[in-house]
Amino acid sequence: MKRFLVLFSLVTFIFSCKQVPEKNIDPNFVFCLFNKDESPTSFLFSENLDDSKRPTFQIPLSTSRIQEREYIYKNGFFYRLSSRTSVFTKQQLQGSSLIIIDSLPLRNSDFETIAWKDSTNLIAVCREDLAEKISQARIYQIDVATMKIIKEDTIVLPFATEEYKALHIGLVDIENDNLWLAYSFFKPTGKYGHTTSDTTYYANIKYESFKLVNIQKETRSTYPGGFNIIQSYSFKDEHGDYYFMTNPGIALGNNPKLPTAIFRKKKGQQLVDQDYMINISKTIGNHAYGIWYVGNGKAIIRNEQKKLYTDFSNFHAVYQFEYRLVDLKSGSIEKIPLPLDKGTQKENVWTDKKYVYITIDDSNDEHRVWKYNLQTKEISKGLKLPNSTNFTVRMDYLK
Repeated sequence: MKRFLVLFSLVTFIFSCKQVPEKNIDPNFVFCLFNKDESPTSFLFSENLDDSKRPTFQIPLSTSRIQEREYIYKNGFFYRLSSRTSVFTKQQLQGSSLIIIDSLPLRNSDFETIAWKDSTNLIAVCREDLAEKISQARIYQIDVATMKIIKEDTIVLPFATEEYKALHIGLVDIENDNLWLAYSFFKPTGKYGHTTSDTTYYANIKYESFKLVNIQKETRSTYPGGFNIIQSYSFKDEHGDYYFMTNPGIALGNNPKLPTAIFRKKKGQQLVDQDYMINISKTIGNHAYGIWYVGNGKAIIRNEQKKLYTDFSNFHAVYQFEYRLVDLKSGSIEKIPLPLDKGTQKENVWTDKKYVYITIDDSNDEHRVWKYNLQTKEISKGLKLPNSTNFTVRMDYLK
């Protein structure tokens, strides 16, 4: 599968939207932008999302056009894993520059999926190379405060079929001593293509011993989650129940005959609730990618429109993506009246529980944050991003 390159080093000079003050600033938001005209991918920092404000400053992330979006933000630090060197780095915003303050070599070059065990311990799962027809997942627990590996081991997952051999690990959750993995198997189709089998697997593992306890099979949908450093596919609600989405559409699992769906694993349970499923594709006639919890039993999804794109070659460039509000209790799905968006896999939704803020790259070549009022359902304009932007691929809250 195609991977996005993650850089090891950052260029720390400033590409200004306006003059940067000498004093340190304290931004609340950061955007990751792909820029036009071969300009570098960049971070754009802002103090708020209001329409009347302007972004504070912008930092190029490279000296060439590299489509980079994979980073982890936590408690004032940015974490990255280099696919070139397998080095995990810790960086911090100092004034108007990003500075590498620590690094840790790993034996794997990418993370399939991550979760936080607590505020300082990161659980990261990587796919090992297939060896002797054995599917393996590499588990790391990294203490990001000390930048040390606390636990590391390989878990062997039962091989699926002769036809589908490649392992996709899409979701990880940890509760007490129980580690839960959701995964599927795929196969290559041509030079760059792939397709996924029709079964999802949920593995329950004793975390202290890494002993596999049991595996639950799911045939209602496939390709659970995805690369969650790039886009969100799961969350826990106020009750601690874990919701997640499967993604069999062409941009991820590429088994479109099965539906995109939302499932639930209730707090304290190791098995997925077989009586709960929201069939998104049946309701809207399309597949969706990405899910974000906005409180009060509601979530936002981002869906494609299959009548507007030809195939995967122009999937990312077509203005086709809609945003919808899902009621997790009733299963009802409501379209939000926003401009159509472009770009495959975005982490661009945030909420303060009153408004949902969604960053959209629309057909008028305007790149803007839009506000959706959860009570009145009205939309309004928020922060406008620089005209040099091509895609806005991430928006993260820094507090």
